[in-house]
Amino acid sequence: MAFDYKKEYKEFYMPKNKPSIVNVPGMNYIAVRGHGDPNAEDGEYKQSIGLLYGIAFTIKMSKKGDHQIDGLMLV
Repeated sequence: MAFDYKKEYKEFYMPKNKPSIVNVPGMNYIAVRGHGDPNAEDGEYKQSIGLLYGIAFTIKMSKKGDHQIDGLMLV
């Protein structure tokens, strides 16, 4: 069964009408850092997002194949 982030973390995805402080638990992310024009045709940003997508897709689809990534738990 798929993990429903909106149900598990209601305080993050369905905030109350009144502002409040919430404690966000530590989580792992893949990200790119840098700067530059995101609209540049062959810019660093565009290349980085392409690589990020490729990595994210590989991780997501790894659960469907024979190769398992050590330490990875997809929910």
